[in-house]
Amino acid sequence: MIDVIITERGIAINPKRKDLIKAVKNSNLPIKSIKDIYNEVNDLCGGKPNKPKLNKNKVVAVIKWVDGTLLDSVFEVKD
Repeated sequence: MIDVIITERGIAINPKRKDLIKAVKNSNLPIKSIKDIYNEVNDLCGGKPNKPKLNKNKVVAVIKWVDGTLLDSVFEVKD
């Protein structure tokens, strides 16, 4: 679904997009895996964040696909 993510930390290319990876292979672009970018950001922020405590009784948003199919629900975060 997503081919490329560009951040200030680097560029992550979906591993399934071999054509894009090949196209930038010998470039000077800062290509990294999404996992490497994730780990670098966690190191900068002092570690992996704690999981939030959720109020499973209070849905605050829903995520739907373009055809209206419900994909996910977002729950209220407890104080």
